[in-house]
Amino acid sequence: MSEKIAKTICRYAQEKGHSHLHLEKKGATLVCACGRGENTDYLRLDRETEISVAETFRRLVGAAENELFANKRFKITDKQNLISGRATLLPSREGEKLIIALSSETPVIKRLSALGANKEQQEIYRQGIKKRAGVIIIVSPEENGATSTYYSLLSLAAAGRSAYSLEAYPVNPLPGINTINLQKYPSPTAALERVARFDSELIGIDAPLNSEDFKNVFRLAATGRLVILTVSAKDAASAVKILRRAGLSAAAIAEQLIFISAQKLFKRPCARCLHSFDPGPEIKKIILSAWPSARNFWPKKLFQNHGCKHCRQGNIAPKTAIFEIMRFLPDGRLQAGYQPLIQEALIKAGLGLINIEEIAAWAQIRKKI
Repeated sequence: MSEKIAKTICRYAQEKGHSHLHLEKKGATLVCACGRGENTDYLRLDRETEISVAETFRRLVGAAENELFANKRFKITDKQNLISGRATLLPSREGEKLIIALSSETPVIKRLSALGANKEQQEIYRQGIKKRAGVIIIVSPEENGATSTYYSLLSLAAAGRSAYSLEAYPVNPLPGINTINLQKYPSPTAALERVARFDSELIGIDAPLNSEDFKNVFRLAATGRLVILTVSAKDAASAVKILRRAGLSAAAIAEQLIFISAQKLFKRPCARCLHSFDPGPEIKKIILSAWPSARNFWPKKLFQNHGCKHCRQGNIAPKTAIFEIMRFLPDGRLQAGYQPLIQEALIKAGLGLINIEEIAAWAQIRKKI
């Protein structure tokens, strides 16, 4: 089966305002339950589609035939929209149960200030995209806003330049930029080789890259092009390790790299019922075990929500973004002024923009990784 049924199911849930779906056999039908509790909606499908639906999501997440899977990411391009999320396929009484959690993130072009970067970070971005050649890397875990930052920087850098955007999942063509669908090429390197034959001054890449792809990116930058790319990693240091494992030398990285910008998104606390509180020693211990240096910039005051009516109704507040920017001197040493992600996270926690418990949860996930 094509992706048509998968798109229909996900679109149905999105239009109803739901982010969670459960698909399970019930007698002669396949029941799709969207949402939770009293707000659950049901979509009944022909039972014969059950195998096709499961196989479609197996393919989307890269699972083997008949394989069960848990919490695997998927993406589907649906006309001018991108449907993304996580899927889990589990055994059930009458066959298999498919659980889908849809992402609400839609990549859009934003002003630098709207991305959440502070004034100093915005200035580094502005100076970086003015460079004639070099490599800019935007780093984040999946679903943490990297594509929006990519679109925003690429759009600003494209003014007056011949620009190309190589994307694994093209959503909306960017004004003044030639968008290339990487699904039509055997590899990103094949697309890069083609673009290199054009009059390309600016090249963006929003797609997973392998070692050969990374080497070609740095080779292109050395020919006088500015390259902006996204990398899925937990922080800037992890991105450097990925480049080194790809076979790039420290000298090559320092010579061509303009900056690495890493970011992460947090749920923003409800401003209506925020109050200061003492989280106790356990949360601090969890965070310090992941980042011992955090004791040097621990906030004097922290905040928590009471749980007002606005919170209980599930109203979604804008997310809080944190950034770190890593730059290198020509000799490979880290440039002064580097501030790690955890430092900005704690600064914003002290301003009531991040819940300290969210940072503790991040610390525990980071240690597991």
